This record gives sequence, structure tokens and C-alpha cells, in this order.
Amino acid sequence: MHLTIESPTTIAVLDVERVLDDVHRVRTGKRVLGYVLETGAVYVTLRGDIFNTSVEIAQSQDLDSAVRILAAD
Repeated sequence: MHLTIESPTTIAVLDVERVLDDVHRVRTGKRVLGYVLETGAVYVTLRGDIFNTSVEIAQSQDLDSAVRILAAD
């Protein structure tokens, strides 16, 4: 999935790829911004380039919102 996020000063194109059944990796180019973990009805946003050392920064009701949180920082 590709997601384009625009703000008044920048445009970010993010690549979202499923790497495990319940884990999505979010990248911009070759840089990993973080991961989104599906836990039932909640999507947990994790910041960090390595999954097992990434840190939870938010929870959302859908994948799109969870990815946008990573782009905002």
C-alpha cells in the first residue's frame, strides 16, 4: 500500500507492507519509520526501525490513522 500525506510544507510518500500476519512496516524510501501491529480491533503504532526494539506511540481504530501518526513525527 502506498500512502501520500500532504502538509503545508511537505509531501510524504509512505510504503506500507505486511511483514507478518499482524505486522505492517512503514517506510519512506529506504528509511523505516516504524511498524503497525494489529491487535484485534486496535492498531498499535510503534516508532523505530527494528521491530523488537520499537516503542509504542499510539493506538488507532484503523490502519490509515495508525500510519499517519508515524508520518506526523
